[in-house]
Amino acid sequence: MHDQRPVSSRLRTLPRLRLVGLTLLLAGALASPLSLGLVSAQDVTPTTGMMVGIPTVSVSGHGDVNVPPDTASVTVGVDVIAPTLAEAQTQATTQAEAVIEALKAAGIADEDIQTDYFSVNILRDYSENADPTLITGFEIVNQLRVTVRDTASLGDLLDEVVTAGANSIYGVSFYVDDQTAAASEARIAAVADARTKAEELADAAGMTLGPVVAIAEGVAPVISPMYGMARGGGMAMDAAVPVEAGSSTVAVDVTVTYELRPS
Repeated sequence: MHDQRPVSSRLRTLPRLRLVGLTLLLAGALASPLSLGLVSAQDVTPTTGMMVGIPTVSVSGHGDVNVPPDTASVTVGVDVIAPTLAEAQTQATTQAEAVIEALKAAGIADEDIQTDYFSVNILRDYSENADPTLITGFEIVNQLRVTVRDTASLGDLLDEVVTAGANSIYGVSFYVDDQTAAASEARIAAVADARTKAEELADAAGMTLGPVVAIAEGVAPVISPMYGMARGGGMAMDAAVPVEAGSSTVAVDVTVTYELRPS
């Protein structure tokens, strides 16, 4: 069937058809990722062992090392009660200064002595038939946190600060100041522990272990012995305080993911 329109009308329509065809061609080219050098996610082949369809197994591993601690930390202080604030302040200052002097004389560096707590409390009598609005005295507490880098001298040190006037001692703890070497040893043990578990799981599933595809580490807290003590100050002890440092545990935890392969 022939187009019955006049020739002039058909000629006017032809450029519009060509224009529409060109527009569709350009739209198709722009929509194609290949025209811009792009590749869709489905076209990318994963390069790690975590690719879809590859079985994996994730296990945790633990390693710890016991090491003798080389550093101790202890809180020493004075707790003074007096009828007036001025008396309490004077007595507390005198005792605290004497304690600090004793610490320094024992070889404790300035940077290892730090004020940990200081307070002034008003004391009232809340007993039966007493007037709680009346002030009966004042209490001043001054505590120092001390780092002791020679743990063998800790017992003698405690004896000296008590003689100097400390009447509050607590929070004695021991730890390893530099844990680098111990942590490295614990890390090796943790990875070995994880591999043993993974091999057992793979064997139970009838498969073998492939390469490691992911690994993460979490450092466990150091387990250190801690002791608490308290004793009235201003009096010499009959002998040095017996102190045992024990051992500290440096631990590392890891999570490892292995690729699984058929046996």
